[in-house]
Amino acid sequence: MSKPKSPLHHKRWTLRLFEWGVLTCIILILVGVFLHKARSLQAEAERLNVQATIDNMRAAALLASVLHKDNEAVRFHVRPGGNPAKLLKAETGLEPDGYLGEMDDVDPAEIAAGKWYFDREQRALIYRLRSAEGFRSSLSGPARIRLCLNKGGTTTANDVPLVVEPCEKYEWAQLD
Repeated sequence: MSKPKSPLHHKRWTLRLFEWGVLTCIILILVGVFLHKARSLQAEAERLNVQATIDNMRAAALLASVLHKDNEAVRFHVRPGGNPAKLLKAETGLEPDGYLGEMDDVDPAEIAAGKWYFDREQRALIYRLRSAEGFRSSLSGPARIRLCLNKGGTTTANDVPLVVEPCEKYEWAQLD
């Protein structure tokens, strides 16, 4: 035979359920804050990785156009409108992570996020962003960065170094 439950027992049981509900809400809020911070950190890591890759290509373009302009294999890639990824490969033996190669007639929406490719028609190296958080550009469609290999100065002399620069201005804000 079971003993009937007292009103105090029901009160304690109700309070215990309330405590578990409050604890669950606190845990859900902390998980939400963690996921938001993790997404922000992923976007920041991508921004820093892309900027490091661009800096490497800029260094390779400068080296190739100033120091190795007599090297026939490198000089083939050292020209305005050339492929900065191939220039990086010729100078360092490395390619950007996720480089797909040269392509014709490409729809940016068909390229997977986080990939680099050289569009032969546009004569631009393009990176499709994984996270567009904090990124602004004048390009319509999926978030991407277009890089062009151009002469570094306004003079028409042949000894002007080449630079890798954005084809269109973009802004990628650091996230909190």
